[in-house]
Amino acid sequence: MNKTKETLVTAFALFSLFFGAGNLILPPLLGFKSGEFWWLVTLGFCLSAVLIPILGILAHAKLQGTMFDFGKKVSPAFAIGYSFIVYAISIALPSPRTASVTHEIAIQPFFESPYWVTSIVYFALVFVFVMNRSRILDIIGKFLTPAIIIILLLIMGIATYSYAFDFGNTVFANPFADGILEGYQTFDAIGAVVVGGVIIISINLKNKEGSYEDKKRLIRRAGWLAGLGLFLIYAGLIFTGALMHDDFETDISRTALLNGIS
Repeated sequence: MNKTKETLVTAFALFSLFFGAGNLILPPLLGFKSGEFWWLVTLGFCLSAVLIPILGILAHAKLQGTMFDFGKKVSPAFAIGYSFIVYAISIALPSPRTASVTHEIAIQPFFESPYWVTSIVYFALVFVFVMNRSRILDIIGKFLTPAIIIILLLIMGIATYSYAFDFGNTVFANPFADGILEGYQTFDAIGAVVVGGVIIISINLKNKEGSYEDKKRLIRRAGWLAGLGLFLIYAGLIFTGALMHDDFETDISRTALLNGIS
């Protein structure tokens, strides 16, 4: 694989590893409520949901180790406690949300299937990916991410073409601060240390002969590209939500709004 293709595949994989359930359902409602200040909300959201996570990836590019190695820079005891807390948060909050959103958006509107069935199938697929770490970059980077991006661009493009640029009034007293807080709810600021470790392991399994400097350049370039992609998608989703401020009730839920937009 040439360097350009390898960088793109890694960047796409990083994009998908960051772009979870919260990343999909949070921006449209944020835009829906932000009105004419959608751009200010976007800046705040991307500060905590793009810039901080990408800085974590850049740190991993220099370290080139796992999350435990990351914590050992302070002390071994800190590394154990730090890893435990991050994994506990990941299992307790973001992970169940990914299964819940999958059920509410992809299953519930079409099938009368209980939530627990969706969860079992969903986490079984997650387990398959986890057990194939050496192929995770290729599977996600070559197939999953391009499909996600194409679908999202189609939705945003249709909305931009179909609606007048009328955004209404904001409900936020401080749009920038609310954007930061909402972006933090994606948990990517915390998850960067986990995602970085996954990327490092996958690259090492695929390219055992690569030098430290080559891997460092690869991760840095892929990190910035993934960050740019996340910024554009978030801005587009927030913009799309702002355009549709008159189409739905003001108390609409995140998943209902996303279903309505799609």
